[in-house]
Amino acid sequence: LCTISDWPAYPVRGFMIDVGRNFQSLASLKKQLDIMSQYKLNTFHWHLTDRPAWRIESKRYPQLTDAANHRPTRDPGKFYSYDDIRELIGYARERHIAIIPEIDMPGHSDSFSKAMGVKMESEEGMEILENVLEEFFAEIPTEDCPIIHIGSDEVRIDNPEEFISRMVGICEANGRKVVVWNPGLNASDSVIRQTWQGRHLQKSSYKEIDSWNNYVNNGEPMTQVLRLFFKPIGYPSDNEVIGGILCFWPDVNLDNEADAFRQNPVYPSLLTYAWSTWTAGVLQAPEEYYTVLPPKNSEAFRYFSAFENMLVTHEHKFFTHEPFQYFLQCDKEWKLVGPFGQHDGNLLAGPIKEHYTSQGRELAWKEATGNTLVIRDRFKQGGYYPDAEPGQTYYAITYIHSDKGRKMHTWIGFETPLRANRTYTGIPELGQWDPNGGAIWINDEALPPPTWENPGWRPTKTDGWGTPEEQEAPWNQEELYWTREPTAVPLKKGWNKIVAKIPGTTGYQNWMFTFVPLNMEGLRFSTNPEGFSTYYFQKKSHFEQLPNDEKEIIFLGDSITDGCEWSEMFGNKKIKNRGISGDVTRGILGRMEEVVASKPDKIFLMIGVNDLARGLPAEEVVDNTRLIVQRIREASPETKIYLQSLLPVNDAFGMFAGHTDKGAAILSVNRELKKMEGPNVTFIGLHEAFANAEGKLKASVTNDGLHLNGNGYQLWAELIKNYIQK
Repeated sequence: LCTISDWPAYPVRGFMIDVGRNFQSLASLKKQLDIMSQYKLNTFHWHLTDRPAWRIESKRYPQLTDAANHRPTRDPGKFYSYDDIRELIGYARERHIAIIPEIDMPGHSDSFSKAMGVKMESEEGMEILENVLEEFFAEIPTEDCPIIHIGSDEVRIDNPEEFISRMVGICEANGRKVVVWNPGLNASDSVIRQTWQGRHLQKSSYKEIDSWNNYVNNGEPMTQVLRLFFKPIGYPSDNEVIGGILCFWPDVNLDNEADAFRQNPVYPSLLTYAWSTWTAGVLQAPEEYYTVLPPKNSEAFRYFSAFENMLVTHEHKFFTHEPFQYFLQCDKEWKLVGPFGQHDGNLLAGPIKEHYTSQGRELAWKEATGNTLVIRDRFKQGGYYPDAEPGQTYYAITYIHSDKGRKMHTWIGFETPLRANRTYTGIPELGQWDPNGGAIWINDEALPPPTWENPGWRPTKTDGWGTPEEQEAPWNQEELYWTREPTAVPLKKGWNKIVAKIPGTTGYQNWMFTFVPLNMEGLRFSTNPEGFSTYYFQKKSHFEQLPNDEKEIIFLGDSITDGCEWSEMFGNKKIKNRGISGDVTRGILGRMEEVVASKPDKIFLMIGVNDLARGLPAEEVVDNTRLIVQRIREASPETKIYLQSLLPVNDAFGMFAGHTDKGAAILSVNRELKKMEGPNVTFIGLHEAFANAEGKLKASVTNDGLHLNGNGYQLWAELIKNYIQK
């Protein structure tokens, strides 16, 4: 046995569900209360009325619950009797949960107006509401319901002060604390504000419940957890924040009550919010963390990684029979590049370049992590490119290592629609992944998209709020990446290249790309498929820790450079060997900071034969070499750069077959290297001196057809000694 001493950061830790738009049975609500109690959530906010329907029994005005006065598509005639309400309150109390019922007024009241023939803010409407509240309070005593929520948001009326003072007055006269939405009608400071917009946070003496930026129905499943985890409760308010309530508004019509939980990440959100409201573990965080994982190896990344492992452990233990739309994502590495023009085609098919240019500017790769890569969030809450504009295209790339050939079942999506609102770019045409032009390639082969049941469907509107008719059309399974059938992605044994094209076409687009393998056993993500060896990283870190000297002479390259004792060869301690066996042009670019840190006097560069052996075309080797030269010149303009030609190879030894068949490509690279000569850049042609009559590496200077022996290094030294001594 043990004793645990623990206490919450906030007294109010809640969950709200809207049953005014889509009815939920008592059995479903009890299930939510059971889960809430297991995770120490202590407040259930019950949104009982809205435009489509009035869900509270009224003995005086039974027309309020008459099916004829409810929207015909929204469970007409379904409501909760007072016995139902008392039963649920008692059920919640046994689980240490308080229920806050909400009667939304005077907005969101179409059903009321239809039933009663008047608007709530009219004199007759206010009298009816006072009678409704008196009846409710008589049926549900203060000890069962000490707090009542009366809405008041998203409405403009001619008599706001009169209306809110009368409604608050009748509630307080019956011994109830009152909650209203904020922004909403301006009530006295005795009324608790439930904040749902960050722009309405003036300093005042009222108490505040935070619900800003937490709506489950707005959340893309993977980034929803990020937002709930990293947004501090109450931020950015300076008022007395007494806690938070996670809100769930399934505005669009549902076929059945279970769809609310299939179509929205309710349980991952619930568990994350329970953690945040209990621990207040994040007191401050950059807002970009709401959509983008923190940098790897940062404290914030490690904290989130530990949390998501705990979250998934709970999923596997306690939610095996419930929809739980979350998978680990800290182990998913990607790189992003852009922006390109929308119609630039698939720039990443074939060998990947170290750099790209578009509209005259160089585009650098950006590291990314996660299952969902947000280019730009619809609500302008960040993303990897928050200033991205319609008409631009970005690309994502990663590599997946598989221990065997397999079909990897994967959730794949582009724009994720908000389930509250049927305004998005719609369903793709047959043969497409994305109406915006997005696409995905596996090992340079286009991945076939699903066969859409409603190909080419588009909503009437591309921004704002969906049309009433379309809001009544339930979501189809194919519209949400987590409800449609996963895609079987073919993987070969070894490394597999994954490329996604992610275009943007509208300012309202939820601009993102999602790729979620449902089982990671035997799989590993990496953005370094070359798999720079342990030796590479050992040498790189070693070089970074060595002291710098003035007037250093750097030998930079791969194993051919690495294999010589250059300092002893020339009797010059200023010479530093920075060759790394197995290195490639991208590897050199990855360690440029250390290479130029000393502002070396000279750099002798030979690199590229390993690139050719790995399938990189000669022009790509040249482009990368040109970038190496450019970065040296930018960081150390006075450094003299000596571009040494690649040496010939010889296949007669039967070794290094991937290298020794590249004789023609080597000559092509050398021709282009010579063209790079210019101020402080000298080309040294070594190839001819090392080649036999057939143009292959002389047998006298090698033991394997690729690397040099002592004779080879002696010849090399003779050929460059004048450049060393200049």
